[in-house]
Amino acid sequence: MTRDEILQQLERSGLGQYTQAIGGWIFPTAQLHLEPASDEEISVGSSKAGGNPDLPEAIAWPRWKDFDMTFIAQINLRDCPALDESLPASGLLTFFYAVAGMYEDDEFYGDPLTCRVIYTNGEQLSQLTRRETPASLTDEARMKPNRISFIPGLSVPASESAYLESLGLGWNGNREDFDKYWEVFLKPFRAEGYINRFMGHPDQIQGDMQTGCLIATGEYNWDDMRNPELRDAILLSASKWRLLLQIDSEEEKTGIMWGDVGRIYYWIHEEDLRALRFDRVVCELQCC
Repeated sequence: MTRDEILQQLERSGLGQYTQAIGGWIFPTAQLHLEPASDEEISVGSSKAGGNPDLPEAIAWPRWKDFDMTFIAQINLRDCPALDESLPASGLLTFFYAVAGMYEDDEFYGDPLTCRVIYTNGEQLSQLTRRETPASLTDEARMKPNRISFIPGLSVPASESAYLESLGLGWNGNREDFDKYWEVFLKPFRAEGYINRFMGHPDQIQGDMQTGCLIATGEYNWDDMRNPELRDAILLSASKWRLLLQIDSEEEKTGIMWGDVGRIYYWIHEEDLRALRFDRVVCELQCC
């Protein structure tokens, strides 16, 4: 669906008064198709999910507390479509998550340090070597290797997001227009099956994650969220958080399920994206 077709869908849904605002939140995205393959079949530096990662020798394997993190995916920015002007044209983004800690540590949830994203710039790609996964990670904490292919498109805000809340659309706002957005406008955008995604808007399972990023990073707390005098400031700050990567429970291909058939979502603040501060990424897990 093109941008003009999305705006026409808003009009047909009875939401024409929100065209200008929502039109500014139509973001490019790429769905990721995973194809099982051995590590040997995937060249060093190529986009892939699972298996063994490609890292410069100087980079230590990421850890959370006493747990080695699990390699989730690496995205070669030359492989994927142009999605955001803040993204470099080349380089490698490598994603890790503390899967072993998720299984074993009660303090896992809500800790923003349970994920790690490493950016290797284009000039350093020749220094990449394929790393062996630490022996400490059992099979249930490892992802099987998959090739990645990219399907470009456009995405719109999820029904529960700081974007819509700022327009007064939500469970406690204009329910009539909120229901039109959820039940009518979003209907053509609901993909079936597994959805892995790079950039754009999330395919959420439980609700808004942008305000969750504020809490995880300590910018606001739960008491602040209930304070109506802080509402506008919270929504403005929350709307600066952008989806970076979404990985689904495609267990047959990857060997891992996130909670109860859930997804993990990597989020980055707009300012950090422009500054290439991928070390400040926050990960959220949602499931049924």
